[in-house]
Amino acid sequence: MGCGTSKQLSPPSSGGGGPTSNGNPASKTATANDSRIIDNEIERAKQEEEGKIKMLLLGAGESGKSTIFKQMRLLYGTERSDDDLRMYGVVARSNIVVAVRKLCSHLRNLGLEEELDRESRENEELEEGDHSSMTCRQAYDELMAYLVDNTATASAQDPMA
Repeated sequence: MGCGTSKQLSPPSSGGGGPTSNGNPASKTATANDSRIIDNEIERAKQEEEGKIKMLLLGAGESGKSTIFKQMRLLYGTERSDDDLRMYGVVARSNIVVAVRKLCSHLRNLGLEEELDRESRENEELEEGDHSSMTCRQAYDELMAYLVDNTATASAQDPMA
């Protein structure tokens, strides 16, 4: 164990000087050179470690520790590649779909679909002649068909058809 690589030790010389001193001045120079290289690497690693700023984030679960860490990395970390940005877009879209799916399912489970009908009627009365936009109930029905029930037809899924 140690900082350097393992070396096979040469058998001790008959002079009794041990494995590192076999009487060869070139061997002593190589050992001193290896030691200097290791010392330089340790010093470089120490300098690099001293340049880092460390922060300890404490808090209960779900208190935002990971969010703070991610935000610091976004603000002060390395620049994001195009692949990273694409991946973030995929994750964001996936999170939105999951959230909308949950909201639609909860609306159904809580029996609040009638509230959407009531809200749609109230909006129609206020807008009178403007029927260019979807009602809340129509949007809900489409979301349910696409995301929850998986009953949307191929022609409904392709707006160009």
